[in-house]
Amino acid sequence: MFTIRRPRLFIIECMPKSQDYQEGEVLFRFLKMTDPKDIAVRSITKKTEFLSYLRRKRNLEGFNFIHLSGHGDPEQCAFELPLGYVHPEEFPNSCFKGKTVTLSACSLSRNDFMDNFMETTAAKAAIAPSKDVRFDDSAFWFLAFYYLMLHHRFTPSRAFDRVNEMLCYGPRRGRVKGGFEYWHP
Repeated sequence: MFTIRRPRLFIIECMPKSQDYQEGEVLFRFLKMTDPKDIAVRSITKKTEFLSYLRRKRNLEGFNFIHLSGHGDPEQCAFELPLGYVHPEEFPNSCFKGKTVTLSACSLSRNDFMDNFMETTAAKAAIAPSKDVRFDDSAFWFLAFYYLMLHHRFTPSRAFDRVNEMLCYGPRRGRVKGGFEYWHP
């Protein structure tokens, strides 16, 4: 007999320490209250360290979900760290193979970024906002998303739809904005 392993989340926090809020840290602190052994976090500020970390396959082993918390720069078509920009083709080949990746980075859910990102990283699925999103809106959205996946075993697409239904659409629903989009090959 085998047991079904619980899904695990790894958060990579790439927000400058000088900013008041670090969304990845907020998510980690809240979600670890529910099950600390299934959630991990690491802060990375330099592009070289970020890419080097992703190249080592063992660093992401055992995690089903990877959350990248940083800034998006649609003009440069890049994920922005405090010290550097990462363009989609610069991500290590197949670094997210079979994993669902969430990018909490404004305006990165665009064809010019996501098509190359999905092809280069081999992610099973990805979620990113297509517009600017406020810190609190992003934190609420991702908190609800991960709660459904980690504790209620929703699939990523089902959790995505449910969170959008609860928080994003309709005149009486929440006011979370950002145009979160779901990508899959």
